[in-house]
Amino acid sequence: MIKSFFKSNYKYTFIFIVSTVIGGALVAYGSYGWTPATDSLKNLDTKKFVLWIIVIVVTSAGGRVMQFLAGYLFTKQEQEYFHNLRKKLTNHYYESKPVDKLSNMQNRLTNDLKIISDQALDPVSNVVLCVVDLIFSAYVVLTFNFWLLCLILVLAVIMLYLPDLLSKQLEKATNEVSSNYSKYIDTIEKWLAGLAVLQRYRSKTKLSSALARSSSGLEKATVIRDKKSVELRNLTYTANMVAQGAVLLATGLLVLNHQLTIGTLMSIANFSSLIFSQLVNVTSQIGSIKSTRSLADSVMKEIKELPNSEKKEDSLTNFDTLSTHGLVLQYPNGEKIKYPDIEIKAGEKVLLSGDSGTGKSTLFKMILNEIKPTQGKIVFKDKLGKILNPDYSQIGYIPQDPVVFPGTIEDNITMFNSRLNKKAANWAQKVQLATDFEKFPDGIKTVVDLDKNNLSGGQRQKIILARTEVYNSKIILIDEGTSAIDSVATEQILKNILKEPATVIFIAHNLTDEMVQLFDRRINLSK
Repeated sequence: MIKSFFKSNYKYTFIFIVSTVIGGALVAYGSYGWTPATDSLKNLDTKKFVLWIIVIVVTSAGGRVMQFLAGYLFTKQEQEYFHNLRKKLTNHYYESKPVDKLSNMQNRLTNDLKIISDQALDPVSNVVLCVVDLIFSAYVVLTFNFWLLCLILVLAVIMLYLPDLLSKQLEKATNEVSSNYSKYIDTIEKWLAGLAVLQRYRSKTKLSSALARSSSGLEKATVIRDKKSVELRNLTYTANMVAQGAVLLATGLLVLNHQLTIGTLMSIANFSSLIFSQLVNVTSQIGSIKSTRSLADSVMKEIKELPNSEKKEDSLTNFDTLSTHGLVLQYPNGEKIKYPDIEIKAGEKVLLSGDSGTGKSTLFKMILNEIKPTQGKIVFKDKLGKILNPDYSQIGYIPQDPVVFPGTIEDNITMFNSRLNKKAANWAQKVQLATDFEKFPDGIKTVVDLDKNNLSGGQRQKIILARTEVYNSKIILIDEGTSAIDSVATEQILKNILKEPATVIFIAHNLTDEMVQLFDRRINLSK
């Protein structure tokens, strides 16, 4: 991921590196200035002392300004990078079949990317800055005393290997946080979706206990991760103090032996503090970067995958039959649903019935490739008997809970394709939406307000029915798609839909005998 980040904008990367190098050089020169400044003070040379103090202030301030510029550009590039990353992840989820869990997608697009930003990319900026400071500082120390530099390098190597003692544990803890966060979002989604029902039956205690039980896993994982992070920081800070003490002791002995000046001691104290403090940062940041390695790899793997792109999808224009063969679905609790072998011909209008729990809605999701069967298969064939890899976008689906989007009613019928506006108006009439438009001043141009919920359940169902017909779906799967619509309107809607050439499979429980007679046949599922 780090390589792809720097490749994402070569201009920003170049300016970032140049600014960091210039800034590091200026800061190092400012620290070096303490040697001649202190020696001037010792020799009572006021003019020279003041001059060097000015040099120290100017170079140090200039260095920090350049480092600030580098940090600003890095942050700007990082935000652009994550913007593109979210676009690629969204494209991945859009193309994926079956569709991933909503909680997993939410976790990936929010929490996981924040973890990578905070614990992987942000530390990279600090590591580059620290490494540049270390290189210039080491060079200046070399001009003072070769053996002193050797001592610093030996201590530096020891400090660099310290994160390995805890990095694996920290990586495991970070992955646990991501996993538990995803589970927590999933729990919130499942329970808060029925908040109104819980309020009606005063089930606050159950809601609180369910959320608390789920959040406890996230809380424990976060505490463990933070504990490992603190342990790593404490280890490196302790090593930092020991290393600085050793270097100052060695420098002091060289001064006492008249091999270095007292001014050099001041600069070495400055440089040793800078070098080992930066090493603490580097070791801590490297440990942080390593902790996100598997998480970052999984994100990069997702955006590189092109789901379903390797196999061409076949149009359902010449579709002839849809059949199931030995279809079985087994749930994690061991419960099985076994389906009879079914064959439905193109253009047939089929009423699918059966008791609750016989898998009617689940069958639709398997036809749509949203759920994979445990055994058996669903086969689409054309008129020549060729097995098709269906283009699922040509299968219309009206679920029990219709999904609408922010936009106008017209947008929701056409799915934001303005070329279909005329057809939308026509099918709005056929699914009995015209009477509903009388309640809205803007008619079909009325904006859907998801917050205020300005559409009834029946109106939403009519919109989805119109959407399916506007797109000339070759197969239409309707799951209780008129349950919230009155019987008079339902009968008229059925007549309009069933006279179309599309294959229709309809799940319903509340149809009158007259409505049932509109279908070619009935398939009843049983346990």
